Order: sequence, then C-alpha cells, then structure tokens
Amino acid sequence: MPSRSWARRIGTGAPSTAIAAALLALLAACGGGSDSETTSTRATPAPPTTTVAAPSGPAVKICDRSLARQLAPVLSSSGFDGALKPHPTGSPRHSTCRLGPVELTVDNAPDAVQRYQNRIVETAQFSDSRYSRVPRTVGGVGDPDLGAAGANWIPYLRQLISARGKLVLIAEAHVPALADPERLILTRRIALIAWDRLG
Repeated sequence: MPSRSWARRIGTGAPSTAIAAALLALLAACGGGSDSETTSTRATPAPPTTTVAAPSGPAVKICDRSLARQLAPVLSSSGFDGALKPHPTGSPRHSTCRLGPVELTVDNAPDAVQRYQNRIVETAQFSDSRYSRVPRTVGGVGDPDLGAAGANWIPYLRQLISARGKLVLIAEAHVPALADPERLILTRRIALIAWDRLG
C-alpha cells in the first residue's frame, strides 16, 4: 500500500534521526527554548544615588515646636488660629524657618551685616520717596551698636530686617487683613522672639 511505503520512508531511519539532531543543534545555537530564558540573567545597573544635605543653619536650629508654642499666642492676637508646623530649610549660611504664616530667614554668610546695610541704603535711594518703599527704622530690635540701622521695616515687602552681631534676620508675617501698622507690630514681636531664641 502506498501509505505504508511512505511511512517506511520517513519513519525511523537514519536520515530522519540526523535531521532531528540537526534541528536540536540549531535550537541550542540560537539559545531557544524555555530553559535558556529562565536560566540566563543580566546584571541590572543600580540607579544613581544623590545625597541631599540635611537642612542646617541658625534658623533651622530654632525651627521647632517650642518656637511654634511661643508664636501661637502672638499670632492668635492678630486673628490667626491655624496650625504652626515647623518647616526648616537651608544651609549654614542662609537658612529659613516657616511656621504657618511666619517666615524667618537668617543670613549668616560673610559680610551679611554690610550687605544688609547696603540694601537699606539702596532701597531708600530707589524709593522715589514713595511712602510704601521707604525703609523705616524700628527701635529695640537690632544691635544697639548699629543705632538706627539696627532694624528697618520695608512696608511694600512686609519685611522687618534686623542685624545683631554677624547675623541678619528677615521676619515676615503673612497674616491677611492687617493694616501696615498692625503688621509691623506683629512682625516686631515675632522678630524679638526669634532673636531671643537665636541668642
């Protein structure tokens, strides 16, 4: 029968064994098969690591819950009763403490006081005598040796800038609905608390 002779020709003879062996060799050379997928491993490079320096500096050292407790009644008297969560940032030369609407920045870089004095002079020079831009001296906050230059209120920036020793402190109180005189009084009280903590 033709079908039997065909079966005998492609059956278990030597040529078919050679073809099967050749196919297996070809698969092995190509890396085929599930075994090669599971056993082959590739080294995965580690992602680059970046080191972020921890915040430091004078403002960072005082930026804690103790300062928040000191500021809470002062702010409450001006209508703010929100949370005061300490948020310190910065470096030894320039550090900031944020507590709710309060922002305290300390400049501890070389010549900080000289740069502060230059800034006050330049602000006055370029104010065009506009009341909101003319720096106003504030007594009892800055270094007494600096006289009137010890502390200045800059109305349009809502900043009280003061100097003691080699430090310059910029105090801000972002409490809404305060007129300029009330904001200055509040910011002055905040600055005095901050200076007391800074030592």
